[in-house]
Amino acid sequence: MGALTAIKEKSVSVLTEARLIEDVVAAMSDACPPAPEGPGSDCAHLPECGGRAFRVCTVDGVTLGRHFDLACTGRRAGAKLVNRNLSDLAAAGARPSDALLALTLGPDVDAEWLRDFAFGAGRAAVRARLRIVGGDFSRGPAGVFVATLSAQGYAHRVLARGGAREGDVLFVTGALGGTAYGRHLDFAPRLAEGEWLCGRAEVTACTDVSDGLVKDLPGMLGTRLDAKVDLARIPVSEAAGLLSRGDGKPALEHALQDGEDHELAFAVSPSAAGALAADFRKAFPATPLSRLGSAVRGEGRLLDAEGRPVAGRGFDHFA
Repeated sequence: MGALTAIKEKSVSVLTEARLIEDVVAAMSDACPPAPEGPGSDCAHLPECGGRAFRVCTVDGVTLGRHFDLACTGRRAGAKLVNRNLSDLAAAGARPSDALLALTLGPDVDAEWLRDFAFGAGRAAVRARLRIVGGDFSRGPAGVFVATLSAQGYAHRVLARGGAREGDVLFVTGALGGTAYGRHLDFAPRLAEGEWLCGRAEVTACTDVSDGLVKDLPGMLGTRLDAKVDLARIPVSEAAGLLSRGDGKPALEHALQDGEDHELAFAVSPSAAGALAADFRKAFPATPLSRLGSAVRGEGRLLDAEGRPVAGRGFDHFA
């Protein structure tokens, strides 16, 4: 069922705000704790928790027509919303804690689709032990559905972009490209891997690969370093190969530029790179890990093994 419907009896326009909130909270089920820590008051009142030094916050959203289309089920769209945020927490090595959900709904949003969306979001949150503690609903114009989640977690140290140094070794998890075949909806955030990496002091920087490796890897290194990689080591997904046969673009181009892979790219001190890779593979035997190259002095570019700039821009949110 699509997100929008012309059948007025099935749209959210016939439901009160109180009923909408009740339905969404019920559909999210165990993801919503009881008040005062969850929905039911003007604010959620949360005890200090986490036992860690840093509170980590992020916000991300999904918009109908941009991040999913009318063919997408509510469950998949809801799960994508939560998992996008969890992937950012994973890149910070944070353990998820709680989140706020804001919805902007056109009057033609299908009420059953909305419940399905909330169910999908709730299931994804429960799996990660992320609590949905409150939020906001607002009415938008016809044809609009926007969901925004503000999530937070806790980390033992600051693991972020920008900490890499010249000579650091660059890695990426998983396989890249071909997300148009549904991987942009059905991915699993690398939470356990991110928390593990955060516990290793030799990991100097980390980022979520959401806009394409060609953009996110240099973005992690900043403007004073280049990412010099062996293109033959880029982990190309099977989906990228399938997409290549359909549109004629090289599978490697899809792996570098498609975006929404939600894998982790990270940098490691060179003296510890080999040992860390071995330990990672023991800890996560089901998670592929690729050693791509190293950080070299430069100006924020992706270079091939010969030092030539790699063409491509990755995903542009405002293109």
